[in-house]
Amino acid sequence: MSSERVFCRVSGTHENVGSSEETTLQLPAPGGGAGIFMLRSFHYVRSGGSASDYTPRLGQAASFTNGDINERMAYSTTLVGTPINDVFSSDIPVKTDANGRLYFRPGFDGGADNDGAYEFFFEYVRGG
Repeated sequence: MSSERVFCRVSGTHENVGSSEETTLQLPAPGGGAGIFMLRSFHYVRSGGSASDYTPRLGQAASFTNGDINERMAYSTTLVGTPINDVFSSDIPVKTDANGRLYFRPGFDGGADNDGAYEFFFEYVRGG
């Protein structure tokens, strides 16, 4: 039996987004469908726009409610000039929906003109 670890990178950009933006992240679960992953790192850099702060969040269901059971990662309000670049020392398990998706919100506090780039690294655990 192989003990090789499987990692995946999900990255992209935001252009002209506002406070309600929710981005769908497609994860490649072997065999397709739902999967269980560990979130290993998260990076976000805002490159433009009129927001003052942002509050990134990651959820397991589309249109998840902030603070509910489907919210798996939530940051405190952060000045937009402060990039986030975290490698997590403790496990953050996430389960994708039936289509292998998670949902990310940059959480800008204003404007509809915000730009940025995101990058997540996940480790595949098993099918969901």
